[in-house]
Amino acid sequence: MHTYNTLTLAEAHLMLDAAQKKAEELGVPEVLCVADNAGYPIALRRLDGGKVTSVQIAMNKAFTAAGHRKRTDNYKQHGGRFTVFVGGFPIMVDGQCVGGIGASGGNGEQDIACCEAGIAAFIATLKK
Repeated sequence: MHTYNTLTLAEAHLMLDAAQKKAEELGVPEVLCVADNAGYPIALRRLDGGKVTSVQIAMNKAFTAAGHRKRTDNYKQHGGRFTVFVGGFPIMVDGQCVGGIGASGGNGEQDIACCEAGIAAFIATLKK
């Protein structure tokens, strides 16, 4: 039997809060998603003005990053829920993937900045 760690709802919201703060600093109406270690959404946040089409994209980014344990921009081909768009990151703790975060709505650099802000906030809580 395997034991896996995954994110809690509180941890997902902590990351979404930090990612939202970054999006607001950048002036970008992002859609943000945090997924569990299997890639399924724990929490989704569509900021005011966030595109309806960005919802599925953000979810797919989080799914792909968590499921494959790599950033989504590492891939060149896609199909179905698997996405290669910039802005999906696995969330790693002690070498184990505990979830994924995806952002959609800005350009690649903006999506990356929001994901990185969310992960940084989470990692900071682990150091306490």
